Amino acid sequence: MAGVQTDAIRNVTLIGNTGVGKTQLAEAMLHHAGVINRLGTPDEGNTVSDFEPEEKERRASIATSVLHLAWKDRHVNLLDTPGYADFIGAGLRSMAAADTAVLVLSATVGVDIHARRLFKAAGDARLARMIVVNKADAENVELESLVGQVREALGPACRPLTIPAGQGTSFTAVVDAFAGTEGEAILDVASAHGELVESIVEADENLMERYLSDEEITPEELAPALTAAVAGGALVPILFTSARKELGVEALLDTIARFAPSPAQAAPRTARRGTGDETEDVPIQADPGGPLCAQAFKVVSDPFVGKIAYLRILSGALGADSSARVNDERRETKFGQILRCQGKDTEPIPEAVAGDIVGVSKIEELHIGDTIWGGSEPLIMPPIQVPVPMFSLALQPKSRGDEQKISEVLAKAMDEDNTLKTTRDRQTNELVVSGLGDTHLIVLLAKLKRRYQLDVNTKPPKVPYRETLMGKAEGHYRHKKQTGGAGQFGEVFLRVEPMERGQGFEFVDDIFGGAIPRQFLPAIEKGVREAMDDGVIAGYPFQDVRVSVYDGKHHPVDSKEVAFKIAGRNAFRDAVTKAKPTILEPYVNMAITVPDEFLGSITGDLNSRRGRIMGMEAGTAGTQTINVQVPLAEVAQYNTQLRSITGGQGSYVMDFSHYEPVPANVQQQIIEAAAKAKTEDH
Repeated sequence: MAGVQTDAIRNVTLIGNTGVGKTQLAEAMLHHAGVINRLGTPDEGNTVSDFEPEEKERRASIATSVLHLAWKDRHVNLLDTPGYADFIGAGLRSMAAADTAVLVLSATVGVDIHARRLFKAAGDARLARMIVVNKADAENVELESLVGQVREALGPACRPLTIPAGQGTSFTAVVDAFAGTEGEAILDVASAHGELVESIVEADENLMERYLSDEEITPEELAPALTAAVAGGALVPILFTSARKELGVEALLDTIARFAPSPAQAAPRTARRGTGDETEDVPIQADPGGPLCAQAFKVVSDPFVGKIAYLRILSGALGADSSARVNDERRETKFGQILRCQGKDTEPIPEAVAGDIVGVSKIEELHIGDTIWGGSEPLIMPPIQVPVPMFSLALQPKSRGDEQKISEVLAKAMDEDNTLKTTRDRQTNELVVSGLGDTHLIVLLAKLKRRYQLDVNTKPPKVPYRETLMGKAEGHYRHKKQTGGAGQFGEVFLRVEPMERGQGFEFVDDIFGGAIPRQFLPAIEKGVREAMDDGVIAGYPFQDVRVSVYDGKHHPVDSKEVAFKIAGRNAFRDAVTKAKPTILEPYVNMAITVPDEFLGSITGDLNSRRGRIMGMEAGTAGTQTINVQVPLAEVAQYNTQLRSITGGQGSYVMDFSHYEPVPANVQQQIIEAAAKAKTEDH
């Protein structure tokens, strides 16, 4: 398939919740197109898409698989994405490579909140959209009412293109509502045909005028207008399948071949052209003769295979053994083999043209979202946007010799998945990894163990509390040490007072008359800063305090920097204990989206977690978004709780807001826990 032309390419991503049958549908499409001679299933662990051991064990996708097939003179690049909400990043990244998003629904479930979220994301990415209702042969399904639910949840642009001839166990075939007005089906075919025609002509002024004039419009004239309506979002075709029985699969392949937009017909993407201040946003046309512009949307780092980056060629062509630039680099990078990908299998091809999806191997500097370009001016694509990781675990390698190894393998994991993040907490010294949920991190740790033989212990990360004071006070400390030789002496009097939240620390010299020589002030400040870093009441860093040194004593022989550092540290601690010390806790802003029926349960749960509801916003298709400020300690593991309450239908985003004093009872619990931990450490 080396001679693929841009006009023949159709780039399709399968999106939807877990369990709807995306991988089974991809397998059926490959089988029906003659790519494979045996239909595999996720349950048997023998599909082309799900080849990773973790996928076979879970019987579910955890990463996007890149597939391809030929159907009626079309080259279809097919992306099979995971359905777990924890792996939504893979689905969003696939949209950077696709021109058409096929939302797969289960006839037994219908439209869930994750489907709504993905459908909206595809629309925001300006992709053409189609809907496949899979498992139409399941028992006790009501497909006619399901069509109404789809249109209510996802919009009136959704129209049946194929109609089931029977439902449940009687589902044996589909009728093409675009091709004609007759046929035995669960919906009236003539009515469905008329509604399709109306949606098509509404997107074309010339056809609309002829339609309103009762002029006959031939199917040959309607077909390209249907593609334009799908590409522009005016029409979202609904199709029905049973992937396991391969019913409706041929009609789906025909629809993709005939009506999904080619790269040239799809909405153009935008790149930044130029360098420095001389830049402008320009549309990228899928022209094989234009300047090279490609974007990496997926990266795999395997200790045996090496690194493979998957690219969408947006413009121009990328040949084997050619050179191009990455991002803003002026140095050219040599590209060796260009790979056609079929799950885990690859084959080299001589060239990839505009619109194609291919792999390149052993280019270490390529990362997700990077742009590859050629020509006289840089063409840089915007980064691929994904959710911010909010579910965290602290990691500790089980083997003492793996401290360096864990950082290296986590860097490779983040290279593959930009919804992962690692941080080294300066306060707690914990290595913290963050993802989109507990399943996300469980799978990550399983992969690290299998690929790199890395075993880790995990625990929830410590909450980054802070300490401060609410009042003013004075402190004093005299350090005197005599050991037979030169002694140590330093005496410090100081005042502490609170500053506005977020102001940090201020050290003031209020000494008069040379009670303490100026050369010892830096040592006093250093002692104060050490006390602040160590905390006073529970071992958490101190903040928002002004320290004024106003008096003291020194000795002409025994006074040294170390003496005044010790005196400064202890004088600060003495003052703080008299100045109403308190613990500050981090608050976060959360936006939690749930179906209407769970609104009461979620608000009640948030109130029990000391949350403050800031407002609510009604969403589409019976959803509500709750805006709330809540202590981080109460929602650090909220992913699990939200899933439990909503049955997996809720989602949230979270970011840091501010610090606030904790209630007195909570402060006492934190102090007791810190004292207990300190005792255990010793």
